[in-house]
Amino acid sequence: MKQIIKNNPLYFGLYIVVWLIGLVWVLSTNKFDQMVLINRYNALWADSFFIMATQLGEGWFFVAIILSYLFISYDKALILTASLGLSSLVSFLLKLSFDNLRPMAFFADKHIKWYFVDGVKINIHLSFPSGHTTTAFAVFTLLTIFLINKKWSVLFLLLACLAGYSRCYLFQHFPEDVLAGSVVGTVSSMVVYILVNKMLENNPKDWHRRRLINHKKP
Repeated sequence: MKQIIKNNPLYFGLYIVVWLIGLVWVLSTNKFDQMVLINRYNALWADSFFIMATQLGEGWFFVAIILSYLFISYDKALILTASLGLSSLVSFLLKLSFDNLRPMAFFADKHIKWYFVDGVKINIHLSFPSGHTTTAFAVFTLLTIFLINKKWSVLFLLLACLAGYSRCYLFQHFPEDVLAGSVVGTVSSMVVYILVNKMLENNPKDWHRRRLINHKKP
């Protein structure tokens, strides 16, 4: 893992800074104040924006990335698939273990008029950790590791963070759920990248470096 971080200092350095800032805020304020602050700042353009941003954490987006990588390299598509499986499994098991209430149910006794985005179904249970954030950080962490031009890693981190924040904006999760989901997704991808690469090195096959459409030399 140290080598991965060393090769991607911009992504992981900024991630740690943002994560620590979020952790300090979560530890220094209560859930009610956190959600009141987030819920207060809303707009119609933001509704549409964060509905799109939250799609970055949907399973279909991850699958679309996997399918795209079939045209680039089978081994990278395999790593992405394994990451999707591991991160989803860990997130699901944690959700079942904690079974925390989501914001709307958690604040059911609070007499406050919350702002809800039209057309978004608000969930009640399995709040911790955020599955969408897990997925977003899992995929963008791997895309960063795959990058040749590491300058794009800032954009990938921004997209992952926007997907995470969207879960709070849409009143689906607490900030602590997002922080935890980002760790699950990031660590899952790093672990999978190391293990799968080691497996491919120890047992190399011809198909590892192939892709769906190979250009034959004339």
